Amino acid sequence: MAKGKRRAMGGSGWRQVAPLIPLALFASAFTVSATDDPAVATAALDQGLGKNNPVVVPKQPIDDPANVAVAGVVGNGVDPGEQPTQVVSGLSRNGIPNAALKAYSRAQQVMAQADPTCQLPWTLVAAIGRVESNHGRFGGNSLMTNGVVTPGILGPRLDGTGTAKITDTDGGKLDGDAAYDRAVGPMQFIPQTWQLMGVDGDGDGVKNPQDIDDAAMSTAVYLCSGSGNLSKASDLNAAVLRYNHSQQYVDLVISIAKAYAGGSWIAVGNGTEGDDQGVDRAGGVVGDPNIDAPADQNLPQAVNLPTYPGVKPTPTPTMVQGGDGKPTTSPTKRPPTTTKPSTPPSSKPPTPKPSTPPTSKPPTTQPPAAPPVIAKLQTSVGLVVGTVGSTLTELTKATTYCQSELAKVTITHPTQQQLQKCVTAYQTGGTKAVDQVIRNLLSLLGLLGVLGGGLLGG
Repeated sequence: MAKGKRRAMGGSGWRQVAPLIPLALFASAFTVSATDDPAVATAALDQGLGKNNPVVVPKQPIDDPANVAVAGVVGNGVDPGEQPTQVVSGLSRNGIPNAALKAYSRAQQVMAQADPTCQLPWTLVAAIGRVESNHGRFGGNSLMTNGVVTPGILGPRLDGTGTAKITDTDGGKLDGDAAYDRAVGPMQFIPQTWQLMGVDGDGDGVKNPQDIDDAAMSTAVYLCSGSGNLSKASDLNAAVLRYNHSQQYVDLVISIAKAYAGGSWIAVGNGTEGDDQGVDRAGGVVGDPNIDAPADQNLPQAVNLPTYPGVKPTPTPTMVQGGDGKPTTSPTKRPPTTTKPSTPPSSKPPTPKPSTPPTSKPPTTQPPAAPPVIAKLQTSVGLVVGTVGSTLTELTKATTYCQSELAKVTITHPTQQQLQKCVTAYQTGGTKAVDQVIRNLLSLLGLLGVLGGGLLGG
């Protein structure tokens, strides 16, 4: 074994090691075709891990950012001018392509064995994929069933214009630019960071940042590097902030991850953005049933992401298009309009008219609006947190409704996690979303005799 690396039982340079099974074997666990039903969930890695192609997790946190902030842009996957609340409320309509869903799920399952103390949920990896590239569909790209984004996603040129200045580090091999770096792939890794810690996530012998299997696994390794536990608010915030040094980015990613954990997602076909039928416009193969999402009884336990203290959500600034077609955060300035008289001025001065004092009161300067408050409600089973912008009254209504509906199906004493999922579903998708969450719970309850209750998390 190379010096500076270790397995789980000793050493100093690397945290833990878990080998990957070939992707073809992993994919065989997927048996249920994707639908528009939020009950379709991710796969469990029930076949164990093989001895080849290990995934290693650095013992020290990776400080080099995976991507860097660009002025006026939260991420490629977020439209200019789109507010965080709009992004979160539209998650169930946006959908996660099958190939991306498989990659996110596998990242969680592998990391659960490579570094179980990290507590990485697939929903966090998926949230980063949503912000960075809309799950590989940004800019008309298509996500193939083999996980490769086609023709390929490139971020803006990092030449110091509205972002960090990073001169070329890969000779243009990954980003096609021999002068400056560009972030590459569905998870938007800067070439220098990718070359430092990129992972061959699907075992094909190639570390390709445009392959979502490789990119998602690399994101998981990046977030778990160091000694953090992502179920803790402070560690979670620190890990995502290392990935992209923007608190606005962190706020949105964690909000999306929480919504995904509450069931605000659907599986859709591979293909381009907005193409839920998975029509492939780039010549690849789509619709392979071997990699569709499986039934919800195989749902991996997603960590209930906490609300971290001391950090207030930052609203996304309204974007305007500059003259070069690029978004800018500066409002468009218009020169004052000079009104020309319609008739030439008279040589005689006008007769002055008596003026009347204005009746309106001068405008009152309003104090800046307070940041949105996240409502919290203490229940008999623990604290329930509302969605961003919801009031305590709305949260109470959602909680009461969920307790009533759960009682109807004999779940008279729900756990905090069950109640939180139901409340989040009600606030993001209404009563239909609640019905689906309850169906999920009933499906899981039917398995308790076999699985010992592990799927419900106590």
